[in-house]
Amino acid sequence: MIRLVVLLTLLFSFPSQAKVVDYIAAVVNGKPVLYSEVVEYAKENGIPDLKVARDRLIEREILLTEAESKGIKVSDKEVERALKDLMKRLGFKEKSEFEKALKKEGMSLSDVKEKLREQLMVAKLIDREVKSKVEVTGIDVEKYCRKVESKPLRDVFFIYTKSQEKAEKAMTLLSQGIPFEKVARELSEDRGTASNGGYLGKVTKGSLIEPLDRAVWGMKPGSYKLIKTDNGYYIVYVKSEEKGVCDRNKIKQKLYMEKFQKALKDYIDKLRRSASVKVYM
Repeated sequence: MIRLVVLLTLLFSFPSQAKVVDYIAAVVNGKPVLYSEVVEYAKENGIPDLKVARDRLIEREILLTEAESKGIKVSDKEVERALKDLMKRLGFKEKSEFEKALKKEGMSLSDVKEKLREQLMVAKLIDREVKSKVEVTGIDVEKYCRKVESKPLRDVFFIYTKSQEKAEKAMTLLSQGIPFEKVARELSEDRGTASNGGYLGKVTKGSLIEPLDRAVWGMKPGSYKLIKTDNGYYIVYVKSEEKGVCDRNKIKQKLYMEKFQKALKDYIDKLRRSASVKVYM
């Protein structure tokens, strides 16, 4: 049953009806948001700051009010379809099973349906007023990819140690033809990369701390170099270099999400400016 409660609270972004009325935290378009609702919402969604949770609830209420004012409707069939999907995700095959589980947790099927209806109303509003107006063109994608593809990537490994003696030992082993990955596993003191043969990853110019970045881009691929810094000794090995690769489908999705998130924020901010919001906490 704990699993049921956790999944339900994650799925619902609206707070459940508070059992204890502490005081009114805010009033949104004439509808009160209770302090106990804010506390519950913060707890359910892992939000440490109650003011952040309060603002999220205010935003949700503003969106719901706007959906209602625009006459957005959700049919019973749509609610039933959403309920069926929810039950499937929670592992329930029969509605009677689901109802019994809800009853044990002090919830009712009608409450769940109402929350689903509200979620669907807000989703329809966002689809119509925000998503439908967000566009990522082929030119947007090409501009982004041109920047990515113009930046070379270097496959970088390194060995780190605080000891000059150990650094010199590593250099000696490397000069004897011992593979860099083997020396890194044995001598590197960097726990994050040592077990992986010292592999740091594919890096672009300017992505590392200044002394390492200068070394990586100042040597030819296939070579290594010892660098002394204030924190210790690094032996940097540049294995290879390649051109930046741009997956245009992924980049289109990335750009769309960035534009959508900005458009949604702007839309909510606009609604909030014209909404009646009074905050008491």
